[in-house]
Amino acid sequence: MSYVDAGYSIALGVLFLYAVALVLRRRRWERAMRVVEQTEHTAHTEHKEHAEHAEHAEHAEEQTAPGARS
Repeated sequence: MSYVDAGYSIALGVLFLYAVALVLRRRRWERAMRVVEQTEHTAHTEHKEHAEHAEHAEHAEEQTAPGARS
């Protein structure tokens, strides 16, 4: 094997390892984005439920407050 062949083999090996690293990095970013989107969705849903609960409680207080009945 000549030095030129060895150099090409090393260069191709390094490029292959770099490509594998890029694929793994992309998968990690995609997984992280799914977690963030799921967390945002959960937080939005919890906020919406909390707002609905507060509105319902406010409405109940208005109906039981003295002088509210006619």
